[in-house]
Amino acid sequence: MNLLDSLYRDSKMDKIWSLDSTISYWLKVESELAGALADAQVISRNDAEAISKACSQGNIDTARLIRESANVGYPIVSLISMVCESLSAEQAGKVHWGATTQDIMDSALVLQIRDSLKHVLELQVQFGNCLSDLAQKHARTVMAGRTHGKQATPTTLGAKCAVFLDQLVGDRRRLLNSYSSISIVSLHGAAGTSAALYPHGERVRGALAARLNLENKTIPWHVNRSAVIEVGDAVSACLQTLTRLAREIIDLSRTEIAEVSEASSQYKGASSTMPQKANPIESESIIGFGISGSTHVQALHRASEAGHERSAGEWQIEWRVLPDVFTCVAAALTLAISATKNLQVFPDQMVKNCALDGGLLLAEAAMMHVAPRMGRDQAHKLLYEVCRDTRKLNENFERSLRAHLGEKFDGLFKDFSFDPSNHVGDASRVALEGVRIWSVSKADSNPI
Repeated sequence: MNLLDSLYRDSKMDKIWSLDSTISYWLKVESELAGALADAQVISRNDAEAISKACSQGNIDTARLIRESANVGYPIVSLISMVCESLSAEQAGKVHWGATTQDIMDSALVLQIRDSLKHVLELQVQFGNCLSDLAQKHARTVMAGRTHGKQATPTTLGAKCAVFLDQLVGDRRRLLNSYSSISIVSLHGAAGTSAALYPHGERVRGALAARLNLENKTIPWHVNRSAVIEVGDAVSACLQTLTRLAREIIDLSRTEIAEVSEASSQYKGASSTMPQKANPIESESIIGFGISGSTHVQALHRASEAGHERSAGEWQIEWRVLPDVFTCVAAALTLAISATKNLQVFPDQMVKNCALDGGLLLAEAAMMHVAPRMGRDQAHKLLYEVCRDTRKLNENFERSLRAHLGEKFDGLFKDFSFDPSNHVGDASRVALEGVRIWSVSKADSNPI
């Protein structure tokens, strides 16, 4: 385990992807396969019940499983060997009937991914609620909007939060869609033809799908990993949203800007040498998880390059990558919940920053104020010259404009407000729309 994981791992996601849990998912599929074989009248109900009982975690020696699997290369041979040890010879002969290792592991992986997605969606609700609270509370909290790294026009903190909420709604939709796409059973046999179960393959697979609450598809997906990629891409998009938010918190908390700050506590974000430091450590860690997780997702695309009917090495990439991807997103979401819930906002500093650069934040508003009288192009030329003079002379925008226009100023700008709060456009409406769409999105849990 690396340092970042050790500091901030999400315990519930850790448990889902732990070795013990992974084994339990395999055992569940083997157990339900026996039941499905009985449902399709391929084996007796008594044999199925005995096999299901034998598919118990207590029958599995984990150390032995790892040792034997290192020799085989895959874990299911050792798993079913230990399951069979508590059965009669006749019953043991029915274990794993018609399946291949990848059928068991892929079906189990689907269950594991679905549980992971459920947890991510739960964390998203908490995160979205925190963002929504910020959007509503600060719908009219005026601040400088920034484009290309520089001040542009006035906006509100609530409107900024609404953009993140809209992004989060899209992330949630993609996660829900990926949940539906990945919900496929795998029981197609060695080369995808279900030959070992012929002529009962379709019935047994359908019965297994019903027992696991998954979809039954006739066409195998041993090497068609598009559904796995869809899950990875959906999680990656979520991580990118969190990373973008973290970068904004870090940027807005810079000493020169100081418009927001992560919550402070004893030694939180402290430096070993600079006593004054309170680093935005939650946001920094979100970026660490975000970039790491998104980078891992790229490997899933490479894993989809497997050839023929079964992979020769590409499949193993998923074993390494998927736990990390889900660990990263759960940890990043948990940190984002804390960062947004406890975010300190400094409205007075936001207003103060609007006056930086001599108040040129209102240049567009001034241009559009006079545009109806002289045309937008002439208004742009006028304001461009005024802005140059304002910067050159280190002057106040209003005074510079007055000096530039002389006696024409009162006629053109008598009824113009130099208060940024009067030039935020639809910012408040944007903020409240973000609150509304989030309220709708979080209530939609289909197809879960």
